[in-house]
Amino acid sequence: MSTWRSVTPHATEFLNAAAASSEGVLLALDFDGTLAPIVEDPLDSRFYEPAAEALGDLGPRVGKIAIITGRGVAVVRDLGQLQGRRGLDNLVVLGQYGVERWDAATGEETSPEVPSEVQAVRAEVDRLVAECPYRGVTVEDKGRALGIHTRRSDDPDGAFRDLKPKLRTLAEERGLVLEPGRNVLEIRASSTTKGQALLELADGMGATAVAFCGDDLGDLPAFEALAELRGRGVVTCAVVSGSDEQPEVARHADVLAEGPQGVADWLAELANRLN
Repeated sequence: MSTWRSVTPHATEFLNAAAASSEGVLLALDFDGTLAPIVEDPLDSRFYEPAAEALGDLGPRVGKIAIITGRGVAVVRDLGQLQGRRGLDNLVVLGQYGVERWDAATGEETSPEVPSEVQAVRAEVDRLVAECPYRGVTVEDKGRALGIHTRRSDDPDGAFRDLKPKLRTLAEERGLVLEPGRNVLEIRASSTTKGQALLELADGMGATAVAFCGDDLGDLPAFEALAELRGRGVVTCAVVSGSDEQPEVARHADVLAEGPQGVADWLAELANRLN
């Protein structure tokens, strides 16, 4: 039984365009929930190996592969064990929604200074978490952001609903951004989106075909960027790693995949088309 299915004609159009001119292909992907299964402890996240294998097959054949993530570059490099992976010599990782960058080809990593505003709200975030009526909420320090995880609480949805308006008010008062996700609320300094990062990559390489694979609310700007690119004549494909937690994201799909396994199988199909 297939773990992915095409839901719009754009899915087939992208596969055909990639097969016809693979050097113009930009393949961009989220990490958590797309290339790595969602786990209770975010530090236990790992690259889904079939997806890594498929990307290794694709790496030498397409114009560029990029991981665009809300995580920091160093964390994703470590969790994904990206250094020296087969076929990913030209991989680019854009972390913190595009603020940080690591190029596998050169080993160069750029990471702007951590803004003091984020660390300044840490005590207030801890207070709000302590006052939350649901136990088990954890705070992850991402440097340029704070991730407030409700997945391990005794009521993940209840904790999310309780904390979201309070954290939004705190963020707005401090000139910060609140980014909701799958049982996580992230306070960050930058308003840079995955959509902006995707457009810069596509424009920089003159991409003729662009696919983005994602699963969460933070990926919506990237899916919207695909629509902008399509309006310019670029062939695009939105691959959604579906979940019961974010059904609204599925409405953007050209391909609907069953989690990281479905994404890996779609990547393998793309690699087969390029043989």
